Amino acid sequence: MPKHHPPPPDDTAPPATRVDTAIHAITDYIHGEGLKVGDKLPSEARFAESLGVSRTVVREAFKSLSAMRIIEMRAGRRAQVCGFDGTVIALSLTHALRTEQINPQQMWDARRAVEMRTVALAAMRRTDAEAAALADLVARMRDSVDDPARMTEHDIAFHVAIAQASRNPLFPVLVASLTSAIRETNPMVWRHRRDEETRREVVEAHAVIAQAIVDGDPEAACAALAAHFDLASRALVTAGFN
Repeated sequence: MPKHHPPPPDDTAPPATRVDTAIHAITDYIHGEGLKVGDKLPSEARFAESLGVSRTVVREAFKSLSAMRIIEMRAGRRAQVCGFDGTVIALSLTHALRTEQINPQQMWDARRAVEMRTVALAAMRRTDAEAAALADLVARMRDSVDDPARMTEHDIAFHVAIAQASRNPLFPVLVASLTSAIRETNPMVWRHRRDEETRREVVEAHAVIAQAIVDGDPEAACAALAAHFDLASRALVTAGFN
């Protein structure tokens, strides 16, 4: 087992503290051993022996780490290091939105700050394949203007695709997490876009962004994104999201 030996948890501590200590010990092991995505961890039994705790404590620690997407657990297989994604961040942000700890306009402001950078980088760094993918997503949005659920998914995919074209692996995670919240607001906003022209206007705002990225023009891409966010922000106010 581990070359990395953290101090064993205090046996007199309450169970939650032992689990928390085990969580820290397991993550310290992952980092201390230089494990990468997909690398397997020692068994629960080996961690329990090394840490001087019961397998129940280690099992709970593994479950918590799996919920946080730090490790991945599958039946009949040893746990392995998980890839970085925005699942936990998105869940936390959606919870904050639903419980009114933040509001849609605040979420929109955060998205705008992040995406003004991603769209500029995408215009400078995108590949031909990524440019084609953005054009395809705009076409899909045109085909789904009367289907808010499909439109929302294409909308999210469009903004994540821009973030991926930035070549910074952190941006797709942040953008995916922030845009996931529009699943909460889009159905209500879309009901206020009753006529075809208003709905098409949203699609064309995305088309202008895509074209600026295709043209490799970061200034035009930023201007187009700003116009899109202004349009969306007004729609949020109209729908009652202040």
